[in-house]
Amino acid sequence: MTGPVLLALEASQRVGGVAVRDERGQAHVEWMSPASRFDDDLLPAIERLYGRVGLQPRQTEAVGVSIGPGGFTGLRIAVSTAKMLAEGVGARIIAVPSALVAAGSHEGPGPVLVALASKGATAWVTRLARDANRAWAIDGDGALGDAGGLKLERIEAVLADRFLPQPMRDRCREARVPIVDPIFSPLACLAAAARRLDASETTDPLLLAPLYPRPPAAVSIWEVRHKT
Repeated sequence: MTGPVLLALEASQRVGGVAVRDERGQAHVEWMSPASRFDDDLLPAIERLYGRVGLQPRQTEAVGVSIGPGGFTGLRIAVSTAKMLAEGVGARIIAVPSALVAAGSHEGPGPVLVALASKGATAWVTRLARDANRAWAIDGDGALGDAGGLKLERIEAVLADRFLPQPMRDRCREARVPIVDPIFSPLACLAAAARRLDASETTDPLLLAPLYPRPPAAVSIWEVRHKT
């Protein structure tokens, strides 16, 4: 299978990487160094990947970017890089909710809930189900919620990291719904971006923005310090 050269950026979590689909339709991946900040290693990771595969940045026809929820810095850097490529080489942009990336490595039948950006008693929860082609699709809008708002009927698993609030863990245990550690693979981001690209679900680079379920801490601190 061939198609446009498609780059995927996954920097929403603590471990990140990039993946590319080349002109022959083959997928390649490069993980970022866990010892480096994303703003230090995202562009070098793309350069390493393209050098290994034999691609030039100008050949990039589309960029899929995991937009969150997730870490403030990683999302900001990934979104800025995607916009730079759109401006520099004319690449189309595909916004990929990070819940789709997490579900992409889950082999269960679904439906599942993906809980991200846990803080205090709340997390950003998104419901996903398999579509007619057995690919994961978001079923309704994600939302910030607590244990009382968890809808676990017919849910096969909850994908959540160790920061999931304890009341939510207790609800899952009571409902006998397993909690599975999510995997945020650049290849899963690439696959989700490819499906969205095939469906012409692209985003205007000017409108591309990270998904932050709460005001970033830096913004909140700035507002408190400058409150009049």
